[in-house]
Amino acid sequence: MYIKNLKEFKLIFWDFDGVIKESVDVKTEAYLSLFPSASKEVLKQIKAHHLEYGGISRLEKIPQYLKWVGIQSTNQVISEYLDKFANLVVQKVINSPWVPGVEQLLKQKLTHQKFLIVTGTPQEEIQEILIQLNIDSIFENIFGAPTQKTDAIKWALNHYKIEKEDSILIGDSKTDWSAAEETGIQFLLRETNSSDVSSKFSGNKIKDFLGLI
Repeated sequence: MYIKNLKEFKLIFWDFDGVIKESVDVKTEAYLSLFPSASKEVLKQIKAHHLEYGGISRLEKIPQYLKWVGIQSTNQVISEYLDKFANLVVQKVINSPWVPGVEQLLKQKLTHQKFLIVTGTPQEEIQEILIQLNIDSIFENIFGAPTQKTDAIKWALNHYKIEKEDSILIGDSKTDWSAAEETGIQFLLRETNSSDVSSKFSGNKIKDFLGLI
């Protein structure tokens, strides 16, 4: 199915980083700065993992990265690193550029459409970011971590009684693509320079939203 505009979809799921805001690099830099004493090899491994699995929450990533670095990941240590990460990224995410065309597209939402956020960013944090950006009221629901994207999509399909073919997920990562495939909805890939998902995905792709306004 070729997608020429989003008006035909009744239910649209939006990832956030790399789809609404150009904030993927902000988070990449934050992960790397958490571990200043790590070897170049481990930092390279962390960067590659983060970029390949952009949609996975830091709640899963940070314990994994602590293990790679050789730091024992007790609950207290994980909590400390989560706090450090949040302090590094929140304001930078808010200040990062919009993906071209997306702000206008969000505000052109039609009355029959429902927009939902599905992101790996923690729930309270993404809610605060959307409020600061003054776009929180555009979305019927906001799903952040620890809610899995597939669970959010399944819930919304059932709750709103909307058919899968009338629903689409817009994402920039393998995690997003997998969530769309698993739930049977359409997928639109937003291509970014930091991800190699595009070379593996043969479906609908965009570099920005200017052509969909």
